[in-house]
Amino acid sequence: MSLPHRLAILRAMQREAEVGEQTLAPNSYLVLVAPDDHPGLLPFAESLALAHAGWLDEQGWQVRDKVVVDMQPDEDVPPGEVRVVADVRRARTRRGEEAGRGIGLVVGDGRRYSLQAGTTVIGRGRQADLRLRDEGVSRRHASLQYDGRALTVTDLGSTNGTTLNDEPVLAPAPVTPGDTIGVGPVVLTVEG
Repeated sequence: MSLPHRLAILRAMQREAEVGEQTLAPNSYLVLVAPDDHPGLLPFAESLALAHAGWLDEQGWQVRDKVVVDMQPDEDVPPGEVRVVADVRRARTRRGEEAGRGIGLVVGDGRRYSLQAGTTVIGRGRQADLRLRDEGVSRRHASLQYDGRALTVTDLGSTNGTTLNDEPVLAPAPVTPGDTIGVGPVVLTVEG
């Protein structure tokens, strides 16, 4: 892999990691490359992950788990170019435990977060699983409960409230793909 190509991938990963409203940076990077470029780039996935983990640490950003890079060929990517899709997830999760069935959140700035089975606390504080860096978000603002089939949202007594499709969440409420969750001023869209 040429140095310019490696630098282009690292820069694309860094752009995807720009934190914006949240302090929890993506740790899972799907790097799409031209099919002819794939064999030459595949051996460098781990070194790219290590270099990117170092860069994230320099920025002072936290990750949920180990940084991983998955290099895949894609017919739509021109030779010499890359496309990166970033996500926040556990690095070593069994397929049945993760939201790989399609449940995830898209933060207003475009960041994606895959929901894991169990409870996900959303907030500004260190205790939150999904941290949003916005003064209008309480330290422990809301929680999502996902059992692999059903998803519910609950407000945790936040200062600025939680909404589901612009309606206040006053009790645990069922959530479906396409719904929007307002966490104070931050809007999350549920993917399915």
